[in-house]
Amino acid sequence: MIEVNKKQDCCGCTACAAICPKDAIIMKEDNEGFLYPTVDKENCIDCGACERVCPIIHTAKEKPFEQAAYIVQNKDQKILRESTAGGAFTAIAKYVLHNNGVVFGVELGTDLMAYHVAVEKENDLYRFRNSKYVQSSVGGVPIDRLSPS
Repeated sequence: MIEVNKKQDCCGCTACAAICPKDAIIMKEDNEGFLYPTVDKENCIDCGACERVCPIIHTAKEKPFEQAAYIVQNKDQKILRESTAGGAFTAIAKYVLHNNGVVFGVELGTDLMAYHVAVEKENDLYRFRNSKYVQSSVGGVPIDRLSPS
């Protein structure tokens, strides 16, 4: 069963809540507006799925590697102005969409909350532009879209 005693021991990714087979974990907002897991111990079956999926408990070991850097800048000036990383995401996303893929990203809602959503049309890619330096909500992402049809 996942338990967060120190805030630095949780990144608020909601993976534990999403994987819980009994919906025994809910994300509760603290006084600063960040989400942390709370376990309903009566519904928890101690399956350990929440601990296995936690990226803080199971950090990947760093492996030294030679780094290479690439500079990417979108040729479309409008996209470039609306983007924070040279418009690379839009170019890659267009490629995915043109090959019958689905693109997942984060948009800022009218409530100023960041939400993970899926798009299937190039005209919807604007939703993902600009930085969002806030915790995002992955709830509602259609997981079944990840399965091949």
